[in-house]
Amino acid sequence: MSLEQTNCDDLKAFERRLTEVIACLHPSTTRWRIVLVVVSACVAVGAGQWLMDPETRIIPFSQSLTNHPFFIVATLMFLIIVLLGVQKRVVAASIITSRTREVLSDFNMSCDETGKLILRPRPTNYT
Repeated sequence: MSLEQTNCDDLKAFERRLTEVIACLHPSTTRWRIVLVVVSACVAVGAGQWLMDPETRIIPFSQSLTNHPFFIVATLMFLIIVLLGVQKRVVAASIITSRTREVLSDFNMSCDETGKLILRPRPTNYT
């Protein structure tokens, strides 16, 4: 086996592993996006109900909040998922691809969103 063949096999193995990692992240990313959208919508609906309630202006703040438990629960769930870092899991695949592109740029390469390697033409030296 020649050195070029070994290097080519290494690049193919790296590309397969990178595409595998990115492909495995997509289902969980989609699930977390759905969770984040649903909880955000619940917070928005609960806030709308709370703000449109005519008694909100009359009764004390704490009593107003206890009259709208849906808003309280949705807000607490939103805070919990934000504190758990769900927003980072939503963009995990794009973080990995951007960091990989950054490293591959030193080797005159890049990758697309699925992890496929892109070989750039060799730079020409003007001396």
